[in-house]
Amino acid sequence: MRAELITIGDELLLGQVVNTNASYIGRELGTLGIPLVRETTVGDDRAAILAEFRRAWKSADVVIVTGGLGPTHDDISKSAVATFFRAKLLLHQPTLAAVKERFKTLGYEKMPEANIGQAMVPEGFRALKNERGTAPGLLLHKQDKTFVILPGVPPEMEAIIQSGVLPFLKKTYKKRLLFIRHRTLLTTGIGESTLAEKVGDPKQFLHEGMTLAFLPRASGVRMRITCHAKTASAATRELALVERILRERAGNYIFGEEGESLEALVVKLLTEQHKTVATAESCTGGLISSMLTGVPGASAVYFGSIIAYQNKVKESALGVRRQTLERFGAVSEETAREMAEGALARLGTDFALSVTGIAGPNGGTPEKPVSTIWLALAERGARTITQVLHADYGRTANRERAAAVALGMLQKRLA
Repeated sequence: MRAELITIGDELLLGQVVNTNASYIGRELGTLGIPLVRETTVGDDRAAILAEFRRAWKSADVVIVTGGLGPTHDDISKSAVATFFRAKLLLHQPTLAAVKERFKTLGYEKMPEANIGQAMVPEGFRALKNERGTAPGLLLHKQDKTFVILPGVPPEMEAIIQSGVLPFLKKTYKKRLLFIRHRTLLTTGIGESTLAEKVGDPKQFLHEGMTLAFLPRASGVRMRITCHAKTASAATRELALVERILRERAGNYIFGEEGESLEALVVKLLTEQHKTVATAESCTGGLISSMLTGVPGASAVYFGSIIAYQNKVKESALGVRRQTLERFGAVSEETAREMAEGALARLGTDFALSVTGIAGPNGGTPEKPVSTIWLALAERGARTITQVLHADYGRTANRERAAAVALGMLQKRLA
């Protein structure tokens, strides 16, 4: 089974609208067992749309199209479908009644004449009811292939996918579907290339129908295992085998799976061990505090934060020595250490994390370029641990990465 997605709209190409439909449809088809092998975005250009229809219909078993089903002059997708399949556009009375009822529910005395066009259905297509809008989805099954066109508005598209498209595909292609399962392991504190070296050559442990992808982001690298198998139990078994190997090779750089968060794990570990933590933040400006306090139950283990953005606050609120700031600077191992130790003493916790750095885009020097960030983890009765970051991902990503690495330091200490 092969599926292709065509998303239509100038607004997508111009970057005015983020194409969330592609990720949603890819995920839903994958869960069903039909892999999405290609996604193409085209503008509101009839020739370009027809060219994509020809290519996709020739190469895929399932073609899904989104966008261009509205009532205005620039909504040309339906007429392009009719042209491509050489089908007449016919007024579909049940759909017209549904559109009229929709407007009545919304408080309109009369449906605008322009919306009659949304009840026009290409001959041979079935109309898929739209519970959240006025434009129905349209579906054609021909020569063991399926062509679907849906509204581009995400809530409307999602509703029709769930109520009409997925049930049809599941029933129609039941004997051809494979079980496609994913498992994504989350890591922190390690770069993509170093992680790949630790894992080794995937060909040594991946069986046929399996892939391993490294997906880097500011907070850490995700490792996604994908398995295609004839049965659900076989897919689950293969995933578990590969996961065990990855955990053995990557060690405690792996902190969880997709859907979990590093901050939730830290709160859980602190709670189980009856420990507490505080933070001292400069360049992250309270981001670590926000992450921790977003976890239910964090109040039992997280005492608070001192956001010391200026040097005089580092001195007065955290006890960083003036000599340290003058000799080493605010962005230094020494300052990070004293910030963490100051937070530990002032807030009376078992652990304290600190971050101080140059998030960018300005403020760097040849000696300390943008993205130089020092972190420290102080622990009552133990030596303070420090770490430095350098890679520049942009201001927002630099801050996110620093917060994740800081929490990763504490997670590794608690694990």
